[in-house]
Amino acid sequence: MVVQDVGETPITLQREAFDAVVIDLGHSAARVEQAILRIKQIRPSLGDRMIAIRSGVADRETSELMERHNLVQLSQEGMLPQLWTTLQELVIGRRSWQQPVRSMGIPRLIFDSFRSPVTTGVRGLSPGVRQLAYEYKSAVIDLSIEFPEGFGRTSIAGQVLYGERKGASDGLSVLLVSGVGTLARTATNQFGEFHLEFDSADAVSLEIRLGERSWVLVPLGKMDWPRKPLPVRSVER
Repeated sequence: MVVQDVGETPITLQREAFDAVVIDLGHSAARVEQAILRIKQIRPSLGDRMIAIRSGVADRETSELMERHNLVQLSQEGMLPQLWTTLQELVIGRRSWQQPVRSMGIPRLIFDSFRSPVTTGVRGLSPGVRQLAYEYKSAVIDLSIEFPEGFGRTSIAGQVLYGERKGASDGLSVLLVSGVGTLARTATNQFGEFHLEFDSADAVSLEIRLGERSWVLVPLGKMDWPRKPLPVRSVER
């Protein structure tokens, strides 16, 4: 079964049963990601049975897409024998290729300014500003979230720290994602810092690439908390 238009994917998946999916990477990464998300939503069992066919060398955005969604990569050169062998491994046997499976870890929340009480004598953060800190193995991820132009826009400033690993935080990919795909992307500077500004969404997450085929998922949840009043402790006189 061949689907030319991403919009036809849901109908096809609901009408037919499939053992695996082959995705042509000749389209834009955004369209490919939309198709992947729809497939995972409608047929979760196909989530680890996706094969990506590419021509030439994949660009960085496409390579990261394959890592994040754990796609099996094949080239067009000698595709048919590779495809048959890979399908057998996916459907019948175990995945035995040498390339390690992408790891999408969940960091541990170690600080949330909304949950930690403010020390006596110190004013709280301005309403609408939230600070978070996460820990994953040897990395610490600091986030500051605010709404600079009211409720319509959201700004996220962050930093990835690796302790004594000098230079390890430079050039890490940072993606803002939701259920419809990637909303924004950037990369850390030499100090591990990054900044994203975007139209507010109901629920978003950050995906940060910490190493080769190693990603962390930072779920930020619903972005409606600025509308709620925050307790502010006054300075004692």
